[in-house]
Amino acid sequence: MPIAELTAAPSLSPDEAGDTITYPVDVVLSLQRERTANLLRTLRSQHVFPTLIHGWGSEQAYSTLLHTRQRSLTVLDVPDARWDATLVQRVRALSNLSATVVVLTPEDADPAPLLLAGAANVVSRDASPRELATRIAAERRWLDDSRRADRGRLVHTPSNHPLRPRQSSQALLFDMLCSAARPWCCHELRLLLGTADSPLSRRALQARIVRLDERLNCAGMHVDCSTQWGRTVLLGLTGGHSGA
Repeated sequence: MPIAELTAAPSLSPDEAGDTITYPVDVVLSLQRERTANLLRTLRSQHVFPTLIHGWGSEQAYSTLLHTRQRSLTVLDVPDARWDATLVQRVRALSNLSATVVVLTPEDADPAPLLLAGAANVVSRDASPRELATRIAAERRWLDDSRRADRGRLVHTPSNHPLRPRQSSQALLFDMLCSAARPWCCHELRLLLGTADSPLSRRALQARIVRLDERLNCAGMHVDCSTQWGRTVLLGLTGGHSGA
């Protein structure tokens, strides 16, 4: 998945940030990268967004969220209403990867369904740069405070686990099953692993699960799935050979 790179934001003074900038936002995901690039340019002076924009479905972005050593803050930029039909599902799925999801939406979008789906905040992308930056900084402060309060609860992805595949898509699926806050619905995985305009096909997802299961079976483990009414829920990884 391609990544847009902008000119790096000017460095803060040593009194403000030392030698490097620590951005409040860990990952910026976009449903239309060109328009998000324009937004980031207007916000460059606020020092809240990193200079990389990841398109929806980016394995690199998801891996960053799964392997971060702190509770992650993700901004999802939604430039217009063409994704309204799937936006609630996208937010719910993304919130299973990231501790905090802030959604930037068009001015007339209804924030209530997105907040119910797990978004920490929904902000108009047409707000002033200062307001956007202030709201994002406030989310990071809250996130850091909550991290200190439940320091013992965080579970990190086993990146050096001997069964972790080397192939990137298989490694990502392994990490997602090991580290998710709750079980995965197959529809959520298809949406996350697809593009902004098209989910991953059911057949392609099934093939990934089968390949991972074959690797795990050699060590007496398997992907724990539950299927009912045509819907598959992936509960994680478990010991013992699969009964299939």
